[in-house]
Amino acid sequence: MPNPSPFSRSIGSERVDGMRESVIREMTREAHRHDAINLSQGIPDEDETPPQVKRAAKDAIDTSSQYTITWGLPELREAISERYADWKGVAYDPETAVTVTTGTSEAVVSTLLALCNPGDGVIYFEPTYESYIPAVQFAGGRLIPLDITDNLEIDPDELRDAAKDASILILNHPHNPTGNVFTPSELERIADVAAEEDLIVVTDEIYEHIVYTDDYVSPVEVGDLAERTVVCTGMSKTYSVTGWRVGFALAPEPLSAELRKVHDYTSICAPTPFQKAGVEALALPEEYYADLASSYERRRDMLYDGLRTVGLEPVKPDGAYYMLTRYPKDVDDTEFALQLIREAGVAVVPGSSFYTEGTADWVRFTFSRNEETIEEALYRLDENRFW
Repeated sequence: MPNPSPFSRSIGSERVDGMRESVIREMTREAHRHDAINLSQGIPDEDETPPQVKRAAKDAIDTSSQYTITWGLPELREAISERYADWKGVAYDPETAVTVTTGTSEAVVSTLLALCNPGDGVIYFEPTYESYIPAVQFAGGRLIPLDITDNLEIDPDELRDAAKDASILILNHPHNPTGNVFTPSELERIADVAAEEDLIVVTDEIYEHIVYTDDYVSPVEVGDLAERTVVCTGMSKTYSVTGWRVGFALAPEPLSAELRKVHDYTSICAPTPFQKAGVEALALPEEYYADLASSYERRRDMLYDGLRTVGLEPVKPDGAYYMLTRYPKDVDDTEFALQLIREAGVAVVPGSSFYTEGTADWVRFTFSRNEETIEEALYRLDENRFW
């Protein structure tokens, strides 16, 4: 039972009205309670982190435990600028266009708080990563979801109509939760619409190195999108350091100057030892990134084949490390997810958490864990099948 409130008035601001805590993190807590294998939250195993990057963080604790400049360690911003010039073909000035944030989520939230006025329309594609919805609400924006569930394609007419009444578009690419990679032609349509309607584009590209198709390009490589885009990315997924909370916001100076105001007063700076380790991470050779994608592709195929074998209906992703999976049982997605945890010992995320409202007929698995863990999860699903 919750403790009674000592207040005689309503508490909680309009910013959090009707909002609930993260369902993804709730499923992780449920996994812990029931000793289930956690295939809900995208958490890699500890041995996935490159050893030299871990060593750099440990060494930095002895020498670098105080604040950095709020925009980030100068040598890290220099490394980011150099690397992303190679990766995306865009020159980001390390002094004015690169901001190191406390994770990619903070980069997204700081950007929306800085650039979204109350009542501004914000477009995003559903299913969507669950944190975008509260981030827009925090900023006082107006939610404009466009559903791509059926074929994972952007309807150009629907996009154009929505953009007439919007100021910002959020684009997660590769896409969580579906693992979809938007095609170059879809990105060109987004670039055209953004220019026509003067949209600010906020991209979440945290899975930029976890891609299984040759069709992938970064949105800022398309048309003039780089001029109106804030790229939110970081270290968490590429280097398997989700708990270090080091993100990057890359943007032209006019956009960067605004988001830095929010970043400065909310988190001051990202953790200093992990920023130091970021310099080491960005010095890894190109083979590291190829091996990373190959490793996850093997796990993707392993989970995909295994889920089909146990009677579920997965959709094979082209990027990220999540798998949308339909199930042949007449219960809602939350009930099915809870049954999986309690009866099969495997935690997933109910699909409804990726929509503004309503239920879904699917759940999301992650294959961020190692092959042994995925194999054990598939064994449990097979042995404890209730669908």
